[in-house]
Amino acid sequence: MSPETPKGATLNTGSRARDHLANERTYLAWLRTGISMAALGVAVAKFASGRGLHAVASGGILILAGLLIAGYGTYRYRAVGRQLDAGLYAPARFALVTATTLITLLALIAVVVLI
Repeated sequence: MSPETPKGATLNTGSRARDHLANERTYLAWLRTGISMAALGVAVAKFASGRGLHAVASGGILILAGLLIAGYGTYRYRAVGRQLDAGLYAPARFALVTATTLITLLALIAVVVLI
């Protein structure tokens, strides 16, 4: 590597750079979704205040779901990054289905609590 190469950089061979950039875009999509879910929780807690404690509980559940989405996205981003660095890739079938199921259940519980 030349002296101009940034520290920690590796050669772009094959689709290495493209794969890492795709991983970053996917991570940002997970973060955007988590932030949106948390913002929805804040909005529910703030603007459905006429429902009292139910609105606060529902908003809290949605905020928790948003944090879980962002947390899973961070975990997945790091795991895929390590796999790509090693020249491997293993799809997250079980973890993805589990995360999706958990987030969906939390959202449904938040709706039921709000009603």
